[in-house]
Amino acid sequence: MSLILQLWLRNMIFLGVVMASFGIHATGWQYEQEVVPKVNESAINIHNAVSTIPDPLFMNQSDQRKVSQLLSAVENEQRNQINIFADHLSTFVTSDAEEKLLKAEKREKAWFEVQSSYLTLNSINKSKQRLLELADSPTRNKSTGFGPYGVTQFKQELTLTTLNAEYWLYFQLRSFKSLVDDLFISPIPVIWAATKVFFIYLALTWWLANSQKIILLFKETVLDSNPKPSIFIRVIWYLSRAHKALAWLIAITLSLRVLSGIPSLQHLIFLEIFTWWVLGGSIAISFILEFAYRNSRSSSKETIALRLSTIRRYIWSAIVAGVILQISMRTLGKGTIYYWIYSALFFWFVLVTISALRIWRKKVFESVMNIPERPLWVQWTISKKDVPILSIIATAIAACWVVTHILKHRLISNLSNFTFFSQALAYLFKIEVAKQKSNSADNHQLARVKGDAAFDYVLPGTHDSELINYAEAELKQLSKYLLTDSPALCVLSGERGVGTTTFLKQMLFKVKNAEPVYLNCPHSGYSELLAHFAVSIGLEEDATEIQVLAHLRSSQTTYLIAVDNGQRLVKPMVGGLSALIRLTNLIRRSRKNHRAVIAIEKSSWRFVDRARGERLLFDWVSFLPKWNEAQVQDLLNSRINQNDEHAISFDGLVVPKQWDQEDITEEERAKQGFYRILWHYSDGNPTVALRFFRFSLNRNKETNQVLVRLFHAPESEELEKMPKPMLAVLRSIVQLEIASPDELSECTQLTISEVTGTLRYFQSRGYIEWTEDRAKISDHWFRHITNVLDRQHLLVK
Repeated sequence: MSLILQLWLRNMIFLGVVMASFGIHATGWQYEQEVVPKVNESAINIHNAVSTIPDPLFMNQSDQRKVSQLLSAVENEQRNQINIFADHLSTFVTSDAEEKLLKAEKREKAWFEVQSSYLTLNSINKSKQRLLELADSPTRNKSTGFGPYGVTQFKQELTLTTLNAEYWLYFQLRSFKSLVDDLFISPIPVIWAATKVFFIYLALTWWLANSQKIILLFKETVLDSNPKPSIFIRVIWYLSRAHKALAWLIAITLSLRVLSGIPSLQHLIFLEIFTWWVLGGSIAISFILEFAYRNSRSSSKETIALRLSTIRRYIWSAIVAGVILQISMRTLGKGTIYYWIYSALFFWFVLVTISALRIWRKKVFESVMNIPERPLWVQWTISKKDVPILSIIATAIAACWVVTHILKHRLISNLSNFTFFSQALAYLFKIEVAKQKSNSADNHQLARVKGDAAFDYVLPGTHDSELINYAEAELKQLSKYLLTDSPALCVLSGERGVGTTTFLKQMLFKVKNAEPVYLNCPHSGYSELLAHFAVSIGLEEDATEIQVLAHLRSSQTTYLIAVDNGQRLVKPMVGGLSALIRLTNLIRRSRKNHRAVIAIEKSSWRFVDRARGERLLFDWVSFLPKWNEAQVQDLLNSRINQNDEHAISFDGLVVPKQWDQEDITEEERAKQGFYRILWHYSDGNPTVALRFFRFSLNRNKETNQVLVRLFHAPESEELEKMPKPMLAVLRSIVQLEIASPDELSECTQLTISEVTGTLRYFQSRGYIEWTEDRAKISDHWFRHITNVLDRQHLLVK
């Protein structure tokens, strides 16, 4: 026990020595606890009361009354605490002036009271802000409006703002004194912060010196080598246009964050508000102006200047407003002063809008006058454009109408690029066809131009016809295989009439390192194709397959073979791929750098793909896309005979008006609307579009003028309700192009009598035509039949 007592006494003596050395005693602990500023008890009670109020969505009448009462009590308590805060500041100023005569402890006690009052008022401000958010509109407007009570609250908050500014001044002076004292004791934190700031600006200097080289290297290695860069790369390149301003923004922000970490410089963080709003706003202005300029190249210089000037006015006003509101919210919260500033800024933006309308008035009404169809209320704005006061209102209304008109055009134009929008076009087409049928006032004067006479007005395609820009991506992809020195066997698939033959001839025209060979596969099949092939490479017409193969192996000439209408080698039945397999085996066994491309219709290719799968390998299978609206329009325009003797007119053609059509003449609008209907009905097939374009030519019996009128599309509910065996016969005819009854019997597994009866049924309704003893789909019914088979999942268009 004596040993334990000695150890306890020794530890207590050691602890007393340590506490004495650091100046820590009982009185010191009490003093340290007392110098920590505290929030007033009344502010704590107010905060607790406010926190019990539910969100506005769940508030009832009693809660609203409680909010109103609490808000009144908070405003009264704020007034009392402002007076106390002013007294404490006055006491501290007096004690600071008499510093030499008073003890340091009394001076610190006065500052302690000032800080406590500041924290109390800050807590009350937050509670008041929360109550204003919870209050109903009449209560909020009473405290924040421009009435007598609102003016009283404004003066009260203005007094508080003055006292806060005085407090921050003394706080910063004490902080600088503390910083100087700390520097003499331990300058390491300040030196470390200065070192970090030095390295930040060292990195900034390095970037400013080398940024141009880095950006140029990025452009050469990433952008120039990638024709379609990703969005991320585009954003980086776009940001590089303002790299210097961004570098300064980042450097200043990091420096302020580092320096504000020093307790004596913590208020420097407020400078970050100015940095981000002013410097960041300048960067935003440069980006927006660059974007506006790039998207205004089609506009006149005057319009571009007005647009950029208006953007500058609004953005700089937004920057100034953001800075003022941010500082007001940081210092006082969303009180009466904040709402007064918000109202003043609102009226400022009204003035900016009025000035913008004044400078845009002339341009707006010029745009209005260029639009021929205007509603009555727009006509009123035109009549009031020079009246002193009403001119602003008239300009605003006219500007809204012009903007709506332009956005409507652009919206419909963009929607026209999507497939789903074609459903709306189909609806418009059906309405227009019904209107044309019901409106038969001039039908007795028109007679349709039939037969070969229609080709005098809408010309057939020739070698000299204008080549439409189509399927560039597919042409480039196939060129990678067919225009190199390596052997290749590719397939080109597309719907009948989509332009496969022209595509193949384009490919043959481009080849430089091989001799092009074009083969149009005959209906008789592989034997006759082999004879054509033999003649094309310099052999006799009756050459056997072995002789053709031997010639290909021994030939010093490399051939690029294009086989058109390869679907004639395919029959949709068991063993129907034997001819196609013989052709592919012949090309593969040639053992030279011969290349070949076989064009097979999509409906037949689906059968090949399902029947053989991966066992029939090709180097590449390319599918030709549907023609878009612009391509179909260019094709139809290029085929119209420009000779005055065979001129056609769109006058009197009634078609649905489209919002995406610019201000054009009535005839041009009718022409574009008619082309759109043709494009939609043909489903992107140029051959179908040309056929029904010729089908729409009508001659006026009195004037002998050829007019364009909407065609009557074939419709038949019988096809939709037709039994599956009969639809299978139609599908086989589509796949075979032309088919005899025996071939149809083999493909459909129907008897000859059943096939013959079905064909007679089709012929009586005009679905098919006969070429000698073989049937083919009527050109007039081709699109309707393929649509029905596609909807029945029997065919892929």
